[in-house]
Amino acid sequence: SPVSGEKVTLKGENGFIYDPSIPKELLNELAWGSEAILTSTAAASILINLKGKNILKRGIISKRNFIPKDICLKCMKENKFISLVNTKFYPGSEEFDDFLKDIPSVLVIPVNDQCFILVGGWSSRCFTKSDEKWIINWSKKLLILIDEENS
Repeated sequence: SPVSGEKVTLKGENGFIYDPSIPKELLNELAWGSEAILTSTAAASILINLKGKNILKRGIISKRNFIPKDICLKCMKENKFISLVNTKFYPGSEEFDDFLKDIPSVLVIPVNDQCFILVGGWSSRCFTKSDEKWIINWSKKLLILIDEENS
């Protein structure tokens, strides 16, 4: 069975940035869920992108603006979870350099065709199946809140 890599020192600052136009109920859920992910899993950083806009960045974050490219767009289009267990071996993983330079592992979880959750881990192969399932299930709760806001 694969062994997690060693925890790396990530280049970024600990922060919590969110879009102030987010409705309060959605912001409360994003704040609670992102904190839970950062404290209960191997996550170092989390970003939520809705309609091409980064509405939340939390944990170790970059000051750069993350723009989704092929991997994230494919995730939303196909509505399929993507796990890059060791980014240094994946072609196209430079897409995540503006998320957090040299992040060793990444989860991309679609919420719907216009929203995704991006979670970066402290080391390669650091996320468990339980971590993945927890974050995927939380994305389903976000979908309900986002759909309520858009209706």
